[in-house]
Amino acid sequence: MRKLLIIFLFPLVVFAKTDNSKYTTAGNVYLTVTNFGMLGAGRGIPPLPTGEPQPSCEYPAGTRTERLFRAGLWVGAVSPWGICVTTGVCDALSITAGSSEGFEFYPTRDQDDVIIEKSSLMTSQYYSLDAVSEQDFYATYYDTSSVLNHTPLGLEVCQVSYVWSYSYIDDVVIVRFIIKNIGDADLEDVYIGMYAELVSGNRDFWGDDFNATPFFGHKRLFYKDSLHLVYEMNDGTDYLAKGMFGVGMVGIERDTTRIYLDSLTISFNWWEWDYNVIVSDSSNYRTMSNGRREPDVDDGYLVDHPYPDPTSLLSAGPIPYLNRGDSLTVTFALCGGMTDDELYQNFGWAKKAYETNYVLPAPPPSPRLVIIPDSRKVTLLFDNSPEFIRDPSPPNLRDFEGYRIYRSETGLADPDEWILLYQFDKTPDDSIQDVDHSQGFNTGMPEKETEGEYEGWYKIIDQDVRNGFRYYYTVTSYDVGNPEIGLPPLESALRQNMVEVIPGTPPTSEPDKAVGVYPNPYRMSSMWDTGSPRGRVIRFFNLPENATIYIYNLAGDLVKTLEHEGVLEEEAGGEAVWDLITDREQAVATGLYIFCVKDHNTGRIKKGKFLVIK
Repeated sequence: MRKLLIIFLFPLVVFAKTDNSKYTTAGNVYLTVTNFGMLGAGRGIPPLPTGEPQPSCEYPAGTRTERLFRAGLWVGAVSPWGICVTTGVCDALSITAGSSEGFEFYPTRDQDDVIIEKSSLMTSQYYSLDAVSEQDFYATYYDTSSVLNHTPLGLEVCQVSYVWSYSYIDDVVIVRFIIKNIGDADLEDVYIGMYAELVSGNRDFWGDDFNATPFFGHKRLFYKDSLHLVYEMNDGTDYLAKGMFGVGMVGIERDTTRIYLDSLTISFNWWEWDYNVIVSDSSNYRTMSNGRREPDVDDGYLVDHPYPDPTSLLSAGPIPYLNRGDSLTVTFALCGGMTDDELYQNFGWAKKAYETNYVLPAPPPSPRLVIIPDSRKVTLLFDNSPEFIRDPSPPNLRDFEGYRIYRSETGLADPDEWILLYQFDKTPDDSIQDVDHSQGFNTGMPEKETEGEYEGWYKIIDQDVRNGFRYYYTVTSYDVGNPEIGLPPLESALRQNMVEVIPGTPPTSEPDKAVGVYPNPYRMSSMWDTGSPRGRVIRFFNLPENATIYIYNLAGDLVKTLEHEGVLEEEAGGEAVWDLITDREQAVATGLYIFCVKDHNTGRIKKGKFLVIK
């Protein structure tokens, strides 16, 4: 019986190195961040290893609805050599960092492309004591070298993004830019802005190549003055792209002193996107500082105006000076919602996170999880570590309430894809908490393992499964909530400790256990799919731990040789898969096939047969 340990008992700190980008996965927004000042995938970000396009800003996660073509930091200032504006992105098409109009930040001065990932989750491979959120991305880039039509300001930008899976803030990504003057001159009248080409479109509606469609022709753009939030929704043509998404300014600090935003000039500008126009720094600076509040591009606006394909800029200033060695920090939040009120509420939580220095009410973490696949059953073992975790807000409060066990056949982020199998919570008699549990179900905890390596861990056996089919399991923890601030019980992320598993027979060398095949007969039209990239597979069961499988046709020709070592972590070790492709890379023909299995440990040979029908 194979055991599958999914969460390390002693997590390691691992820093991830990438070419130039990563995308957030901890929350409900899949946002691409780069190390050259651009947010979103835009054009030029390579596809994922699967061949799928990297999400630009997918919200809600798993829906394939993109919300942002690209966005980028703008910094404008008066310098001894004139007015300068450095842009992370603009209407230009190229995204080669530091090499063309509108992309004026370099990843680093020595071109070492590094994005660092850290996590506050002890079960994450990126766990770090100084992590702020469940998924932090850190990048540093510079505006110190001259490029086409641009005079550098002499800036170092340290960018960090924060993401949480908590239900009240999982629709939010917070991005902070720490801007330091490392140049040779003091800067005056500094303005900070965020360029954003917000646009909603679903890949299942338009296809992956948005640029070959009228994708951009259906934006509706809005601005909420009181929140300093610009957001977008589509006009309803793309009925799959529900809800809205926006970017707002959360706060500005000079060194460590926060600046009251309403004491600055806040400008909301939009213009018709045009990649053919090269705009001067002085013109960009005037736009950043004009104090305008452009009209919303809504249905009412379009009654009297042609559709403008709007691109937005949200900016604030002036900060009187940024002397050599000084730093300026600006924080933005990118967030979504299904309605206006939900969007405003989510952005409000981003503001609260900023105001509390990111000390947030948090659910207990998911427990450490071990999976043991077997024939027609899966055993889940998990520890009780979440029961001793104290909530950071209110501080030092142990508010653990219980566990929930879920199963899915897809593993997707959508909660509708998951079945709740069990729910457990503590009774008053065995509670070790600092809060009253009277509102719970008081079911008590599961039974515990009584022997072996995981003695004392909770134990659940799911027998409602079929051999050879792929399942996903997760165990979440939840707390009692905080009614004083309107928070319901909080639950750890649905996929925080997700395990992929395929039940099947354990390895055996017993002479009376015949090796078999399923499905048998195999009908090609049935599309029996157990996870093979090619879809159609058959499975051998009751295999020895180490064996070779020889498959012959009725003429005695060897059509396939399979080596089986029983080492696939997500499966029981007594099964092997054949995708019905011969050693000559040809699809197998209809007919009866004979197989021989040689046990490398005992030398014993077992035989059998199966039928393929096309």
